[in-house]
Amino acid sequence: MAYWDRHKDALDLFRKGGFATIDEFCKLAGISRLQNEIHGLRCMLRAALGLLNPEESFEKSEYYGFVQSVFADDLVSLRDDITILTYNYDPYLEFLLFRAKQHRWSVTRRGKGFIQTPEDMVKHKELEMQLNAVTSGFYSQQDLNWLNEGETKRAFCVLKLHGSICHFADEAAGFESLFSDPPIQRAEKLFKKSVEGILPPILFPWEMVSEKGFADAQSFPLYRNLQPLFSGIWQRARREIQSADKISFVGMSMHSFLLDGLKHLFNGKAGQVEVCVANSDTPAWVRANRETYWQNKPHTSAYNVSKMLKEFAPAMNQVGVTADRGLASDQITLVSDFESFVKTQMKPIAIN
Repeated sequence: MAYWDRHKDALDLFRKGGFATIDEFCKLAGISRLQNEIHGLRCMLRAALGLLNPEESFEKSEYYGFVQSVFADDLVSLRDDITILTYNYDPYLEFLLFRAKQHRWSVTRRGKGFIQTPEDMVKHKELEMQLNAVTSGFYSQQDLNWLNEGETKRAFCVLKLHGSICHFADEAAGFESLFSDPPIQRAEKLFKKSVEGILPPILFPWEMVSEKGFADAQSFPLYRNLQPLFSGIWQRARREIQSADKISFVGMSMHSFLLDGLKHLFNGKAGQVEVCVANSDTPAWVRANRETYWQNKPHTSAYNVSKMLKEFAPAMNQVGVTADRGLASDQITLVSDFESFVKTQMKPIAIN
Protein backbone atom coordinates (compact mmCIF):
# COMPACT_ATOMS: atom_id res chain seq x y z
CA MET A 1 0.00 0.00 0.00
CA ALA A 2 2.93 2.33 0.65
CA TYR A 3 3.87 1.96 -3.02
CA TRP A 4 0.45 3.10 -4.23
CA ASP A 5 0.38 5.89 -1.63
CA ARG A 6 3.57 7.35 -3.11
CA HIS A 7 1.62 7.85 -6.35
CA LYS A 8 -1.61 9.00 -4.74
CA ASP A 9 -1.76 12.31 -6.64
CA ALA A 10 -1.39 10.69 -10.05
CA LEU A 11 -3.90 7.95 -9.18
CA ASP A 12 -6.42 10.52 -7.94
CA LEU A 13 -6.05 12.55 -11.13
CA PHE A 14 -6.49 9.40 -13.20
CA ARG A 15 -9.57 8.13 -11.34
CA LYS A 16 -11.35 11.42 -10.69
CA GLY A 17 -10.66 12.61 -14.21
CA GLY A 18 -12.62 9.61 -15.47
CA PHE A 19 -9.94 8.59 -17.99
CA ALA A 20 -10.59 5.37 -19.91
CA THR A 21 -6.92 4.45 -20.40
CA ILE A 22 -3.45 5.34 -19.16
CA ASP A 23 -2.75 6.60 -22.70
CA GLU A 24 -5.52 9.20 -22.36
CA PHE A 25 -4.26 10.41 -19.00
CA CYS A 26 -0.62 10.59 -20.08
CA LYS A 27 -1.48 12.39 -23.30
CA LEU A 28 -3.20 15.20 -21.37
CA ALA A 29 -0.62 15.14 -18.56
CA GLY A 30 2.16 15.46 -21.13
CA ILE A 31 0.62 18.66 -22.50
CA SER A 32 0.59 20.00 -18.92
CA ARG A 33 4.19 18.80 -18.39
CA LEU A 34 3.28 16.53 -15.47
CA GLN A 35 6.31 14.36 -16.20
CA ASN A 36 6.71 12.98 -12.67
CA GLU A 37 3.12 11.72 -12.71
CA ILE A 38 3.65 10.10 -16.13
CA HIS A 39 6.84 8.38 -14.95
CA GLY A 40 4.99 7.23 -11.85
CA LEU A 41 2.30 5.62 -13.97
CA ARG A 42 5.00 3.90 -16.05
CA CYS A 43 6.30 2.32 -12.85
CA MET A 44 2.81 1.42 -11.66
CA LEU A 45 2.06 -0.20 -14.99
CA ARG A 46 5.20 -2.31 -14.57
CA ALA A 47 4.13 -3.30 -11.06
CA ALA A 48 0.54 -4.11 -12.05
CA LEU A 49 1.50 -6.22 -15.08
CA GLY A 50 4.38 -7.90 -13.26
CA LEU A 51 2.52 -8.77 -10.09
CA LEU A 52 0.80 -11.90 -11.42
CA ASN A 53 2.84 -14.64 -13.07
CA PRO A 54 0.97 -16.39 -15.92
CA GLU A 55 3.43 -19.29 -15.67
CA GLU A 56 1.70 -20.31 -12.43
CA SER A 57 -1.26 -21.42 -14.57
CA PHE A 58 0.61 -21.99 -17.86
CA GLU A 59 -1.75 -24.80 -18.89
CA LYS A 60 -4.45 -22.17 -19.46
CA SER A 61 -2.33 -19.99 -21.72
CA GLU A 62 -3.15 -19.84 -25.44
CA TYR A 63 0.37 -18.55 -26.10
CA TYR A 64 1.85 -22.08 -26.01
CA GLY A 65 -0.01 -23.14 -29.15
CA PHE A 66 1.00 -19.89 -30.81
CA VAL A 67 4.68 -20.37 -29.91
CA GLN A 68 4.58 -23.92 -31.34
CA SER A 69 3.13 -22.56 -34.59
CA VAL A 70 6.03 -20.18 -35.28
CA PHE A 71 8.67 -22.91 -35.35
CA ALA A 72 9.60 -24.47 -38.69
CA ASP A 73 9.36 -28.17 -39.54
CA ASP A 74 12.85 -28.86 -38.12
CA LEU A 75 11.44 -27.84 -34.70
CA VAL A 76 14.41 -25.56 -34.00
CA SER A 77 14.35 -22.81 -36.63
CA LEU A 78 11.83 -20.02 -36.44
CA ARG A 79 9.63 -19.54 -39.49
CA ASP A 80 10.86 -16.75 -41.76
CA ASP A 81 7.41 -15.88 -43.15
CA ILE A 82 6.14 -14.38 -39.88
CA THR A 83 6.81 -11.09 -38.13
CA ILE A 84 4.99 -10.12 -34.92
CA LEU A 85 4.21 -6.45 -34.33
CA THR A 86 2.79 -5.92 -30.86
CA TYR A 87 1.52 -3.04 -28.74
CA ASN A 88 1.52 -5.18 -25.57
CA TYR A 89 3.76 -3.95 -22.76
CA ASP A 90 3.93 -7.28 -20.93
CA PRO A 91 6.78 -9.60 -22.03
CA TYR A 92 5.18 -13.02 -21.50
CA LEU A 93 5.16 -13.94 -25.19
CA GLU A 94 8.80 -12.90 -25.60
CA PHE A 95 9.74 -14.92 -22.52
CA LEU A 96 8.10 -18.06 -23.94
CA LEU A 97 9.74 -17.58 -27.34
CA PHE A 98 13.14 -16.93 -25.74
CA ARG A 99 12.93 -19.99 -23.50
CA ALA A 100 11.62 -22.26 -26.27
CA LYS A 101 14.33 -21.18 -28.70
CA GLN A 102 17.07 -21.53 -26.10
CA HIS A 103 15.94 -24.98 -24.92
CA ARG A 104 15.36 -26.38 -28.41
CA TRP A 105 18.86 -25.25 -29.38
CA SER A 106 20.29 -26.90 -26.26
CA VAL A 107 18.62 -30.19 -27.24
CA THR A 108 20.59 -30.14 -30.50
CA ARG A 109 23.82 -29.63 -28.51
CA ARG A 110 23.37 -32.64 -26.21
CA GLY A 111 26.25 -35.08 -26.42
CA LYS A 112 28.55 -32.74 -28.36
CA GLY A 113 30.78 -31.85 -25.42
CA PHE A 114 32.53 -28.53 -24.83
CA ILE A 115 34.73 -28.51 -27.92
CA GLN A 116 33.42 -25.96 -30.38
CA THR A 117 34.19 -25.96 -34.07
CA PRO A 118 34.11 -22.78 -36.18
CA GLU A 119 30.71 -23.93 -37.42
CA ASP A 120 29.47 -24.21 -33.83
CA MET A 121 30.63 -20.65 -33.13
CA VAL A 122 28.77 -19.34 -36.17
CA LYS A 123 25.61 -21.15 -35.06
CA HIS A 124 25.96 -19.76 -31.53
CA LYS A 125 26.28 -16.24 -32.94
CA GLU A 126 23.11 -16.83 -34.96
CA LEU A 127 21.38 -18.03 -31.80
CA GLU A 128 22.32 -14.83 -29.97
CA MET A 129 20.87 -12.77 -32.82
CA GLN A 130 17.64 -14.79 -32.77
CA LEU A 131 17.32 -14.42 -29.00
CA ASN A 132 17.55 -10.66 -29.50
CA ALA A 133 15.00 -10.84 -32.31
CA VAL A 134 12.41 -12.71 -30.21
CA THR A 135 12.73 -10.16 -27.38
CA SER A 136 12.51 -7.08 -29.67
CA GLY A 137 16.11 -6.21 -28.79
CA PHE A 138 15.60 -6.17 -25.02
CA TYR A 139 17.96 -9.15 -24.61
CA SER A 140 20.98 -7.14 -25.73
CA GLN A 141 19.91 -3.55 -26.34
CA GLN A 142 23.17 -2.34 -27.85
CA ASP A 143 23.27 -5.05 -30.54
CA LEU A 144 21.06 -3.87 -33.41
CA ASN A 145 22.27 -6.36 -36.03
CA TRP A 146 19.01 -8.33 -35.85
CA LEU A 147 17.08 -5.26 -37.02
CA ASN A 148 19.02 -5.13 -40.29
CA GLU A 149 18.74 -8.85 -40.96
CA GLY A 150 15.38 -8.35 -42.66
CA GLU A 151 17.08 -6.26 -45.35
CA THR A 152 19.26 -9.15 -46.51
CA LYS A 153 17.07 -12.19 -45.88
CA ARG A 154 13.69 -13.11 -44.42
CA ALA A 155 13.87 -13.65 -40.66
CA PHE A 156 11.45 -14.00 -37.76
CA CYS A 157 11.29 -11.22 -35.16
CA VAL A 158 9.06 -9.62 -32.54
CA LEU A 159 8.69 -5.83 -32.75
CA LYS A 160 7.36 -4.20 -29.57
CA LEU A 161 6.24 -0.87 -30.99
CA HIS A 162 5.45 0.76 -27.66
CA GLY A 163 8.12 -0.92 -25.60
CA SER A 164 7.96 -3.22 -22.60
CA ILE A 165 7.68 -3.17 -18.83
CA CYS A 166 11.25 -4.48 -18.67
CA HIS A 167 14.48 -5.47 -20.37
CA PHE A 168 15.49 -9.13 -20.42
CA ALA A 169 17.51 -8.47 -17.27
CA ASP A 170 17.02 -5.50 -14.97
CA GLU A 171 16.85 -4.92 -11.25
CA ALA A 172 13.10 -4.39 -11.06
CA ALA A 173 11.50 -6.84 -13.46
CA GLY A 174 13.77 -9.01 -15.55
CA PHE A 175 12.45 -12.16 -17.24
CA GLU A 176 13.88 -14.40 -14.52
CA SER A 177 12.26 -12.31 -11.79
CA LEU A 178 8.84 -12.05 -13.46
CA PHE A 179 8.46 -15.69 -14.45
CA SER A 180 10.64 -17.69 -12.05
CA ASP A 181 10.82 -15.90 -8.70
CA PRO A 182 8.35 -16.83 -5.93
CA PRO A 183 5.48 -14.30 -5.55
CA ILE A 184 6.80 -12.55 -2.41
CA GLN A 185 10.31 -12.17 -3.85
CA ARG A 186 8.91 -10.86 -7.14
CA ALA A 187 6.66 -8.35 -5.35
CA GLU A 188 9.51 -7.11 -3.17
CA LYS A 189 11.48 -6.20 -6.31
CA LEU A 190 8.54 -4.57 -8.06
CA PHE A 191 7.50 -2.42 -5.10
CA LYS A 192 10.95 -1.51 -3.82
CA LYS A 193 11.29 2.28 -3.63
CA SER A 194 14.76 2.31 -5.18
CA VAL A 195 13.57 0.74 -8.47
CA GLU A 196 11.33 3.73 -9.22
CA GLY A 197 14.48 5.43 -10.45
CA ILE A 198 14.77 2.67 -13.06
CA LEU A 199 12.07 3.64 -15.52
CA PRO A 200 10.66 0.79 -17.65
CA PRO A 201 11.14 1.19 -21.43
CA ILE A 202 7.46 2.02 -21.95
CA LEU A 203 6.84 4.64 -24.62
CA PHE A 204 3.56 6.18 -25.67
CA PRO A 205 2.76 6.58 -29.38
CA TRP A 206 2.70 10.39 -29.47
CA GLU A 207 6.15 10.47 -27.82
CA MET A 208 7.71 8.66 -30.78
CA VAL A 209 5.74 9.14 -34.01
CA SER A 210 4.08 12.29 -35.30
CA GLU A 211 3.26 13.80 -38.68
CA LYS A 212 6.90 14.95 -38.81
CA GLY A 213 8.09 11.35 -38.55
CA PHE A 214 9.97 9.47 -35.85
CA ALA A 215 11.46 11.39 -32.91
CA ASP A 216 15.18 12.07 -33.19
CA ALA A 217 17.69 11.56 -30.37
CA GLN A 218 17.35 15.13 -29.08
CA SER A 219 13.57 14.99 -28.71
CA PHE A 220 13.33 11.34 -27.70
CA PRO A 221 11.55 10.80 -24.36
CA LEU A 222 12.75 8.70 -21.44
CA TYR A 223 16.34 7.54 -22.12
CA ARG A 224 18.06 8.84 -25.25
CA ASN A 225 20.06 5.63 -25.61
CA LEU A 226 16.78 3.87 -26.41
CA GLN A 227 16.28 5.97 -29.56
CA PRO A 228 18.40 3.79 -31.93
CA LEU A 229 16.56 0.65 -30.80
CA PHE A 230 13.05 2.09 -31.14
CA SER A 231 13.87 3.87 -34.37
CA GLY A 232 15.15 0.56 -35.75
CA ILE A 233 12.05 -1.28 -34.52
CA TRP A 234 9.74 1.15 -36.33
CA GLN A 235 11.85 1.14 -39.50
CA ARG A 236 11.80 -2.64 -39.67
CA ALA A 237 8.08 -2.70 -38.82
CA ARG A 238 7.39 -0.45 -41.80
CA ARG A 239 9.52 -2.63 -44.10
CA GLU A 240 7.68 -5.74 -42.95
CA ILE A 241 4.26 -4.14 -43.44
CA GLN A 242 5.18 -2.81 -46.86
CA SER A 243 6.32 -6.25 -48.09
CA ALA A 244 3.60 -8.38 -46.44
CA ASP A 245 1.00 -10.28 -48.47
CA LYS A 246 -1.07 -11.15 -45.40
CA ILE A 247 -1.61 -8.92 -42.36
CA SER A 248 -3.56 -10.03 -39.28
CA PHE A 249 -4.93 -7.72 -36.59
CA VAL A 250 -5.31 -9.79 -33.42
CA GLY A 251 -7.19 -8.43 -30.41
CA MET A 252 -6.69 -4.80 -31.43
CA SER A 253 -8.92 -2.07 -30.05
CA MET A 254 -8.14 0.27 -32.97
CA HIS A 255 -7.95 3.11 -30.46
CA SER A 256 -7.45 6.58 -31.95
CA PHE A 257 -4.00 6.84 -30.33
CA LEU A 258 -2.79 4.07 -32.65
CA LEU A 259 -3.62 5.93 -35.85
CA ASP A 260 -0.47 8.08 -36.21
CA GLY A 261 1.68 4.98 -35.91
CA LEU A 262 -0.49 2.96 -38.30
CA LYS A 263 -0.31 5.79 -40.82
CA HIS A 264 3.48 5.71 -40.57
CA LEU A 265 3.50 1.93 -41.17
CA PHE A 266 0.89 1.66 -43.95
CA ASN A 267 1.39 4.87 -45.93
CA GLY A 268 2.21 3.90 -49.54
CA LYS A 269 1.30 0.22 -49.12
CA ALA A 270 0.06 -1.18 -52.44
CA GLY A 271 -0.82 -4.50 -54.08
CA GLN A 272 -3.10 -7.34 -53.03
CA VAL A 273 -3.04 -8.22 -49.33
CA GLU A 274 -5.18 -10.65 -47.37
CA VAL A 275 -6.42 -8.93 -44.22
CA CYS A 276 -7.47 -10.96 -41.18
CA VAL A 277 -9.12 -9.59 -38.04
CA ALA A 278 -9.27 -11.81 -34.96
CA ASN A 279 -11.45 -10.32 -32.26
CA SER A 280 -14.42 -11.28 -30.14
CA ASP A 281 -16.49 -8.47 -31.69
CA THR A 282 -16.32 -9.85 -35.23
CA PRO A 283 -19.89 -10.53 -36.42
CA ALA A 284 -20.56 -13.72 -38.34
CA TRP A 285 -21.47 -13.73 -42.03
CA VAL A 286 -25.12 -14.68 -42.53
CA ARG A 287 -25.94 -14.99 -46.23
CA ALA A 288 -29.64 -14.28 -45.88
CA ASN A 289 -29.14 -11.35 -43.55
CA ARG A 290 -26.28 -9.23 -44.86
CA GLU A 291 -26.82 -6.39 -42.37
CA THR A 292 -25.24 -8.61 -39.72
CA TYR A 293 -21.92 -8.40 -41.55
CA TRP A 294 -18.98 -6.23 -40.41
CA GLN A 295 -19.41 -3.63 -43.17
CA ASN A 296 -22.54 -2.36 -41.44
CA LYS A 297 -21.13 -2.58 -37.92
CA PRO A 298 -19.03 0.58 -37.30
CA HIS A 299 -18.42 -0.39 -33.66
CA THR A 300 -16.40 -3.47 -34.66
CA SER A 301 -12.64 -3.72 -35.03
CA ALA A 302 -13.05 -5.18 -38.55
CA TYR A 303 -14.93 -2.08 -39.71
CA ASN A 304 -12.31 0.23 -38.23
CA VAL A 305 -9.39 -1.77 -39.65
CA SER A 306 -10.92 -1.52 -43.13
CA LYS A 307 -11.59 2.20 -42.67
CA MET A 308 -8.00 2.79 -41.56
CA LEU A 309 -6.56 0.87 -44.53
CA LYS A 310 -8.67 2.74 -47.06
CA GLU A 311 -7.51 6.05 -45.60
CA PHE A 312 -3.81 5.29 -45.16
CA ALA A 313 -3.23 2.76 -47.98
CA PRO A 314 -5.75 3.56 -50.74
CA ALA A 315 -3.64 1.74 -53.35
CA MET A 316 -3.81 -1.53 -51.41
CA ASN A 317 -6.24 -4.19 -52.65
CA GLN A 318 -7.75 -5.62 -49.46
CA VAL A 319 -8.99 -9.21 -49.82
CA GLY A 320 -10.39 -11.73 -47.37
CA VAL A 321 -11.80 -15.24 -47.15
CA THR A 322 -15.60 -15.16 -46.93
CA ALA A 323 -17.98 -17.74 -45.47
CA ASP A 324 -18.03 -19.77 -48.70
CA ARG A 325 -14.20 -20.07 -48.52
CA GLY A 326 -13.64 -17.75 -51.45
CA LEU A 327 -11.03 -14.99 -51.53
CA ALA A 328 -12.88 -11.77 -52.39
CA SER A 329 -11.91 -8.12 -52.79
CA ASP A 330 -12.94 -5.56 -50.16
CA GLN A 331 -13.43 -8.35 -47.64
CA ILE A 332 -11.77 -9.42 -44.39
CA THR A 333 -10.95 -12.88 -43.09
CA LEU A 334 -12.83 -12.93 -39.78
CA VAL A 335 -11.81 -14.95 -36.71
CA SER A 336 -13.61 -14.71 -33.38
CA ASP A 337 -10.84 -15.54 -30.89
CA PHE A 338 -7.10 -16.12 -30.48
CA GLU A 339 -7.34 -19.92 -30.25
CA SER A 340 -9.22 -20.05 -33.57
CA PHE A 341 -6.67 -17.67 -35.09
CA VAL A 342 -3.81 -20.01 -34.15
CA LYS A 343 -5.62 -23.06 -35.52
CA THR A 344 -6.87 -21.55 -38.78
CA GLN A 345 -4.45 -18.75 -39.71
CA MET A 346 -0.99 -19.82 -38.55
CA LYS A 347 -0.38 -22.56 -41.09
CA PRO A 348 2.61 -21.85 -43.37
CA ILE A 349 1.67 -19.97 -46.51
CA ALA A 350 3.23 -20.24 -49.95
CA ILE A 351 5.60 -17.37 -50.73
CA ASN A 352 6.19 -16.71 -54.43
